[in-house]
Amino acid sequence: MDLAREPRYVCLDFETNGFPGAKGAPRSDWTLPWSSFPIQLSVDIVKHGEVTHAMDTLIQGAQQFAPWVRENVPITHADLDDHGAHFEDVVEQLGALLRDGDVIVAHNVRFDLETVLARTASKMDYDSPALRMILSAPRFCTMRCAYSRMALGSNPGMAKLCEHFQVPLEGAHDARVDSAALAECVAEAWRRGVML
Repeated sequence: MDLAREPRYVCLDFETNGFPGAKGAPRSDWTLPWSSFPIQLSVDIVKHGEVTHAMDTLIQGAQQFAPWVRENVPITHADLDDHGAHFEDVVEQLGALLRDGDVIVAHNVRFDLETVLARTASKMDYDSPALRMILSAPRFCTMRCAYSRMALGSNPGMAKLCEHFQVPLEGAHDARVDSAALAECVAEAWRRGVML
């Protein structure tokens, strides 16, 4: 293996305001401004099997969380108001991290990049070179890749992936915890020569 040409694996995780409630759910269960609006992003980078934390930020703009998010994600509206960055600034920051040859990795990459990032940008009528670069970068899904399906079954959860690679996952549903655990799984997969 030519280590000089080995790509960086940019492992990211978004937390969002959640999915729509059941049909006819009370207004307090709606996700506003729309479902899967990002509220947190964390990124860790794997290079040669070593993990480096690159960024984490809260994201302003979610006006209402789904009940599951209110119960399971350790973020409040006050956190977003006090410490959150604007979506556009987060996209620019993520774009600035990327280098030619990087591979974006997520545990359900289609959700993170298409549903959360691209859909939010479209609904906000936002476009930029950074956004286009992120969305056109090579990507890898640890949930839907052939190795995960063979070793772990169809669409395994993050906990199952972590268990397989013997990576602790405490405090899940905090993007910082999830991206760090994902990166450790990717690093271990790299060391074992599997999955990537």
